[in-house]
Amino acid sequence: MEAVRLYGGSVRLQSSQTAACFWAAMMLAGWMSRAGMAQPSGGESFRDLLQQGFQLHQEARFAEAIPVLERARRLEPGDYFANLLLGIDLLRTGNAGESVPRLELAARARPGEEFPEDYLGEAEAGLGHYALAAEAYERAIQRGHGSEQALEAWAGFALERFRLIGEGLRASGPGIAAARRLAEAARKPLAGKGCEGPIPTLERRLAVRQAGSNHASGDHGSADVETAYQLSICYAVEAGKAAEGLQEGGEDLAAVHRLRGDVLLRLKGDAAAAEAEYRQAIAVRTGDPALLERLAEAQLTAGDTEGARQSAQAALAIDPHRREALRTLASLAMSNRDYEQGLPWLRQLAQEAPGDRMVQVQLGKALAQTGAAQEALGWLGPALAAGYPDEKGALHALLGRVLRKLGREAEAVKAEAEARRLSDAFQARATESTHGSSDEDQ
Repeated sequence: MEAVRLYGGSVRLQSSQTAACFWAAMMLAGWMSRAGMAQPSGGESFRDLLQQGFQLHQEARFAEAIPVLERARRLEPGDYFANLLLGIDLLRTGNAGESVPRLELAARARPGEEFPEDYLGEAEAGLGHYALAAEAYERAIQRGHGSEQALEAWAGFALERFRLIGEGLRASGPGIAAARRLAEAARKPLAGKGCEGPIPTLERRLAVRQAGSNHASGDHGSADVETAYQLSICYAVEAGKAAEGLQEGGEDLAAVHRLRGDVLLRLKGDAAAAEAEYRQAIAVRTGDPALLERLAEAQLTAGDTEGARQSAQAALAIDPHRREALRTLASLAMSNRDYEQGLPWLRQLAQEAPGDRMVQVQLGKALAQTGAAQEALGWLGPALAAGYPDEKGALHALLGRVLRKLGREAEAVKAEAEARRLSDAFQARATESTHGSSDEDQ
């Protein structure tokens, strides 16, 4: 049964013929005969509710489908399709946390189906639970016996995680060197490289080490950086394997072009070549918001800001929950210091990806620049307390200004002192690095 097309957080129903097959599969599963027995006093049968909810789902009216599917689920709490569709629609409307139990139940109801695990991986990733996300995607591949859909979803997650880890590394001095080393390694063939352990294990190790770092001082240990580096290599290797598998046996040309583009953009740093691949994919699958948002990202990386804006807006016109399109528009607004324009995009991202500390910090900055000090504090404070890197002290300085504006003088003094300490430490390291280079040249 191929009800949906999955890939790195994207979903769209296939042709009407496939949708009909999906509905027929429901009928063949025997749920209709059981559903006819479950009918509340109001007269709505489980079958009617599920059919109505599925129709709304097909039309991408996810918010409208949710209450209908919830009524169906209350009649048949353990039904696979009611939980699966409800989980998908909750995920599509930015409610990843609520979608998890529904998708977990669907996965238990049909241990041989890969689809619930794919969506569960997407939900856990959105919540910042990367070890759980990796485990879900790996189960999907096992259940689907390496199907094209499962490989696409796993590759999409691996490449997105590669990007996120790289961004985190570039936020600190020790990490910058590792990020450069990682970028250099990713441009070369990775076939001979291996992984130091299972990816979920490495994800948990990284989370523990980051939590145990001295966040108050802004220091990130070499163990953190090295674990992040090794984990990124693992993801790059896995993405490469998935790409090979799809190119060898993939029937979906758009998916193949998209994955090639993702590898070029995320691993190789070749935005122009990636853009060409995305355009080939769009020629095959016109109007796919997932492809349009990827095109926007490549255009932004290549410096075509107007093209990036148009592509991102086109993606959101089709699906207003495309996270990468939202990121592109938010990035453009922040770069232009148009904080008012960036706020709606950042607010939506913060809701739909509650585990993304970078989004929280950007939202805090935009709020601070627009005079919303109290709300800015609510985003900046927790992000910094959770260990968001601030090597140069700029974020603590901003936090100090926000606190002072709110009249919290004692806290502002502490934040400003920490900002000076971080800035002085950064300058000292930069001076040492410069002197070291000069000594070597003599």
